[in-house]
Amino acid sequence: MLIAALGGEGGGVLTSWLIDAADRSGWHCQSTSLAGVAQRTGATIYYLEFIQRELDIPAPVMSLFPAQGDIDIAVTSEIAEAGRMLSRGFISPSRTTLISSDHRVFDISEKSATTDGTIDTAVILDLAERYTQRFVRFDINELVKRHGTVISAGLFGAIAGAKVLPFEKSVFLDIVGSGKGAQANLAAFEESYAVAQRGGAGVAVPEDEAVFVLPKARTQHGRTLLPQIAAFPSALHEVCYHAVERLLDYQNQAYAQEFLDKVTQLISKDSADRGYELTRETARWLALWMAFEDIPRVAQLKLRPDREDSIREEVRAAPDQIVKITEFFHPRVEEVAALMPPAIGKWLLNNAISRRVLDTLLGPRKLRTDTVMVQLILRGLASLRHVRQKTLGYADERAMIDLWFNKVTEIADYDTALALASCGRMVKGYGSTRYRTTSRLMAIIDLLERGTVENAQQLLALYQAAMSGDEEQPFYNAISQLP
Repeated sequence: MLIAALGGEGGGVLTSWLIDAADRSGWHCQSTSLAGVAQRTGATIYYLEFIQRELDIPAPVMSLFPAQGDIDIAVTSEIAEAGRMLSRGFISPSRTTLISSDHRVFDISEKSATTDGTIDTAVILDLAERYTQRFVRFDINELVKRHGTVISAGLFGAIAGAKVLPFEKSVFLDIVGSGKGAQANLAAFEESYAVAQRGGAGVAVPEDEAVFVLPKARTQHGRTLLPQIAAFPSALHEVCYHAVERLLDYQNQAYAQEFLDKVTQLISKDSADRGYELTRETARWLALWMAFEDIPRVAQLKLRPDREDSIREEVRAAPDQIVKITEFFHPRVEEVAALMPPAIGKWLLNNAISRRVLDTLLGPRKLRTDTVMVQLILRGLASLRHVRQKTLGYADERAMIDLWFNKVTEIADYDTALALASCGRMVKGYGSTRYRTTSRLMAIIDLLERGTVENAQQLLALYQAAMSGDEEQPFYNAISQLP
């Protein structure tokens, strides 16, 4: 048996439970583990070998390492780990039963990718169905969360329910029903056992997408803005509703109204035959860009009660348990200047002496954001959102937003305009990442202005090159290849 579990998911506990179950059932069991750094805080691989005890045969010598094609049972706590086992050749269609939770926990490479770097779950599920002897999968993570425990209890139940080990259910129950959190573990075990006994979730059949229905207005903002969204084509309702919700939280009603005015401008140039695709795509990236993350926004997000709740849930803190939070900050001169009026901010950036002074005061630091003093500082920074529209940072961002949006509306060819609208996804991150992505988008717009780029295909090629990574060369190479 090969088990892959992420850090903090109880893979070691699961392994010890299986060793105990083997011992109680009259079997030898040997286990080894190898720590890895595949996801989050690391995925650890556990390898177990089982053989039945016989009185007249001495204890066998077992292997310490798994061999490709020699695994009877593979267990993974997350579906991408199942994909890694498949790619490494451990799964065999002639002998391997794969038991896996089919939820996702994105790894660092997926989160840090400039474009969409997520692994295609559908591909892994298809490969697992084709290249295993038997595939048992369902969302074990959701199941154990409902019961207030960790995924090891659910995986233990799935192993027992799938009948891949010749041990009685009562043996599993005796083990999981003892020790800390026994009641929650038992509940999760029983439900997981029942689902696995039925074969798991099977192949998921996609359901028809639910039609988005605008909610009723509950506030004065809603009574003013929702009727305007309702007057738009239904294809735009969902993206515009969520955009307005975000912009109200980010700034104010006037700011959200400005967004709706721009959407109205786009609709007049769009086509119902294309499902208002240009308006929907532009509105999507426009709303995200208008809610760019400056210092006030970051402070506002860090003060959210639901953020504290998510941290407490992640570390599994008890209701009465004190949680201390230390966060890493790296304020730069550019971010301080962005909070100032344009004239002062530009002077600060251009004055060598002031930059050197600020550099000595700023830099990387760790702050205890659970303390009263830091909370007061964050509240003060968050309150600066009320003067955001008078700052250098806002002026710079707004100039780029208007340049991009106006160019989208000016382009006569629908597909070219749509391609430029989609380039709005380039704008992301902060610091050097944000500078790199916005400067490349501005370079693309400049090429459009000069007539060097003339169609959607050229725009798409530039977009792909711009998002290929940190290196500038691919982007400049793509520009040099233009006619």
